[in-house]
Amino acid sequence: KSRKKMVSARDFFRSMGASCIVPLALDSTKSLLEVEEGESWKSPQTVVDSASVGVNDDGLLDAKGFYANSFDRILLDPPCSALGLRPKLLVDAQSPKQLSKFAEYQRRFVRNAVPLLKPGGTMTYSTCTIDACENEDMVQFILSEFPSMKLEPISADLPGLPGLAGRGLSDEECQMVRRFDPCDEGDTMGFFLAKFTKNQADTTS
Repeated sequence: KSRKKMVSARDFFRSMGASCIVPLALDSTKSLLEVEEGESWKSPQTVVDSASVGVNDDGLLDAKGFYANSFDRILLDPPCSALGLRPKLLVDAQSPKQLSKFAEYQRRFVRNAVPLLKPGGTMTYSTCTIDACENEDMVQFILSEFPSMKLEPISADLPGLPGLAGRGLSDEECQMVRRFDPCDEGDTMGFFLAKFTKNQADTTS
């Protein structure tokens, strides 16, 4: 959503020679397009090819969004409270009410991302926070809101801790996600990972 960040990303990709990556100016909370009457479903490549350079003189292509069942893989890394980042020389005190706003915002991303995923596709959800409302609670939200989504186990070779108990996930589901805590012996920043696949038979959500 930040054009400045996307311009920086584009310049970084170009410096690496990654010409296959096309940064777009796009609001991911409004990225799901409906097929209007008289129109046909368009592939992501068609959408990108038809996108035009915006009026901001930054060279980014402006795209309104994509159609359902467009992508084989989606990395959903929505804005979060960033409570896992370090070093932090200054940490603002955030009330539970303020933190809950991040989860509300993230659900808007989820509601767009899941329909965009193709049946049989994979979606990875990640944050750089240790807040359970944005992590385990969000996994539970995805599973309950979208029956087509299935939580998949993450390889045992990946270090980290299981999910927190008491946040709506079963013991088995807690073992499937990865929580990284700055206080753990792994000595990492705080972040969270969960992996989902979409039911092959689903074509609507």
